[in-house]
Amino acid sequence: SCVDGEPSATVERPPSIREFDPVARHTVASKSKLLQARINAMEREKGTSGVPAAVPQPVINVVLPDNIYGRVNARAAHSASGSQPVDGAAAPSTGLIPSGCEEGPNLDITTFCAIYNLPPSFLQKFHLGAITGTHAFAHLTPTDLAAEPMGFKIGEVIDLKRAISSWANGLATSSSYSGFF
Repeated sequence: SCVDGEPSATVERPPSIREFDPVARHTVASKSKLLQARINAMEREKGTSGVPAAVPQPVINVVLPDNIYGRVNARAAHSASGSQPVDGAAAPSTGLIPSGCEEGPNLDITTFCAIYNLPPSFLQKFHLGAITGTHAFAHLTPTDLAAEPMGFKIGEVIDLKRAISSWANGLATSSSYSGFF
């Protein structure tokens, strides 16, 4: 090898003879643990290791807000805190307010009927039952509305429930609140 102008053997470049050939099974390098460790170290330095290094996989955490599906239901928050048992079913509706909704803004009954374009007969029936505001919707049932003294008919109860659903979801026409606040 010196004749060809190549440098002599070094630690990084062992002599090119059969006994130092790292590939052959019969060589000293394959039998010597010290030489095998040095060859493995050189391969790691070069990045040509036969066994790929274990690359840690990234961890992705996703944090979702509590109200991902809309407004947070105050009654559902109470049941989740342990005051009521939760069995995975939808929360039952409270009074006339649909399940999954919370009470809308606190309005007097005259304003509510005007905002949601309910007929004057609805307001008269609410006055007969001494209903003064929207706070009563959580305590009333369709049976209460149909009973005396209010006496709502089934179609009127349906219209009222639709208006209450809009109120609980914060929906009203764009000009609905203009004259009231």
